[in-house]
Amino acid sequence: MHLTIRKYRKVEGDRKQLVELVNREFAPLLSKIDGFNDFYAFFSEDGTLTSVSVFRDARGAEESVRAAARWVEQNLARVLPEKPEVISGEVFGHRHVDKQKAA
Repeated sequence: MHLTIRKYRKVEGDRKQLVELVNREFAPLLSKIDGFNDFYAFFSEDGTLTSVSVFRDARGAEESVRAAARWVEQNLARVLPEKPEVISGEVFGHRHVDKQKAA
C-alpha cells in the first residue's frame, strides 16, 4: 500500500467553492485510478490544504500525483497558485477499525 500527501500552503479565494470542486470532481477522478483505496482532504489550523491519497501500489500513487498536478493546473490555479509539497511512500503500519465489528 502506498500513501501520498500533498500540502498546498498558499490557498487563495473561496474555500467553499474549492471544497465543492474537490468533492464533485477531484475525488471521483482519483477514485478511477487503478489501485485506489482512499482519499482525504482537510484544512489544517494554519490554513494549509492537505490531501492524503492511498493506493494499492506505487504505480497508482505516482499516477495520482500526475493527475492531481494536471487537475489543479486546469481547475484551481488561481486558488492554489503554488506547487504543493508532495510526500509519498510505502505504508508499513496500518490499522483500521470496522465500526460494525467494533459495535
